[in-house]
Amino acid sequence: MLVDFSSKHDILIRHKDGSYTPMDEPYYEVKQISQNTWQIMSSGDYHYLAAGNDFAVAIDTGYGAGNLREFLERLCGKEVPWVINTHHHFDHSANNCYFDKAYMGKEAVDKVSVPYKSFEGMDFFKDSYVKQVVGTGDVLAIPGRSFRFFRIGDHTEDGIAILDQENRMLFTGDEFMPGMKNFSGSVSAWKEKLDLILPYRKDFDFLCGGPEILPAEEFDIFYEAAEKIIAGEKSESPTERGNHPPREQKNYNGHRVYDCQMPHVEDIPKGGFGNQSKKQFVYKNHVFHYGKI
Repeated sequence: MLVDFSSKHDILIRHKDGSYTPMDEPYYEVKQISQNTWQIMSSGDYHYLAAGNDFAVAIDTGYGAGNLREFLERLCGKEVPWVINTHHHFDHSANNCYFDKAYMGKEAVDKVSVPYKSFEGMDFFKDSYVKQVVGTGDVLAIPGRSFRFFRIGDHTEDGIAILDQENRMLFTGDEFMPGMKNFSGSVSAWKEKLDLILPYRKDFDFLCGGPEILPAEEFDIFYEAAEKIIAGEKSESPTERGNHPPREQKNYNGHRVYDCQMPHVEDIPKGGFGNQSKKQFVYKNHVFHYGKI
């Protein structure tokens, strides 16, 4: 079973290294971040491969062309039967169909692998794999590695974080954006979810997210900012920094172009992804937009 991208052949993907390939051509940029962990960019957001002794687990799947499972198995030399979805968004779950089972938050079950508008007409076989619901405190253990789950959804209701204590990594999806956050719910509710992770703060050095890998000190900044917003403290100087994806379609030699990690123009909701009319709080050069404390 292979997702058919042939209808998108005339659209180009511009990759991180500046090269272009047709949207239906498999392409992967890989960075090994530890002896048994890799960061992968195909298209969509960064996703990850975490290998144990006998087999490996994918964390998110992007939405690039090609059989992702076969590629990951060649990369690590082990079977990769399962994926963990940090949240349901299509740029994190499109290629779930290549795996036997996907672990996710309960609200994601009916939403994973549902194509964005720019993928209309394509079948991503969203009912072809087993969906396993996980919650805070659940642990997925494989030989040589274990993953502890935390329900921290604010970016999406179903969002989870995954702690890999042995390798000192916290996989966070899109909950920690570089230098900013647009709160979907209340700041207090999100802080309560971070409180679940706080006892394990000494157990991770990096936040491995969809946008990029951040030092664990970013967790501290986001947590402290939430405390200060709740306490009603004064913000640092206002800034224009925020989440402003491009709204014009790019073209190259007559071809429509999508940047590998940026939203496709037709997939951007009306009004954008963040309500910039919300209150703004600035802390340590990070911008937090929120509506409810």
